Amino acid sequence: MTTVVTPFLRPRTMGARLMASAWAAYYAALWRGDPAASDFAEWLAQFWEPTLDGPAGAPDARNALAAGGRGIEWFERDECVFGVIPGSQGGYLVPRAMILEHPWMTIVAPAA
Repeated sequence: MTTVVTPFLRPRTMGARLMASAWAAYYAALWRGDPAASDFAEWLAQFWEPTLDGPAGAPDARNALAAGGRGIEWFERDECVFGVIPGSQGGYLVPRAMILEHPWMTIVAPAA
């Protein structure tokens, strides 16, 4: 028996964590040469905002391998998920509902 409490994902960061997982799955598929990887890239591209500034505070999730090692930091704020590349202008602004309703979530979400 252990006395360590198991942390559960907090609902307010679920969208950011799902985006980080989806991006990691996309990146792996891209390296495998899977043509389906372009579906995620095209879906995500529609949320690019060229003048988006990232929110203050620590990111809720991160993809370290993105953007040539600069990574993507994912923040969940006010029903939106921000995807920001440190040192770059612009970023992704994805409504949380769009993340949870998108078909690729059934592929990325862990099996029960």
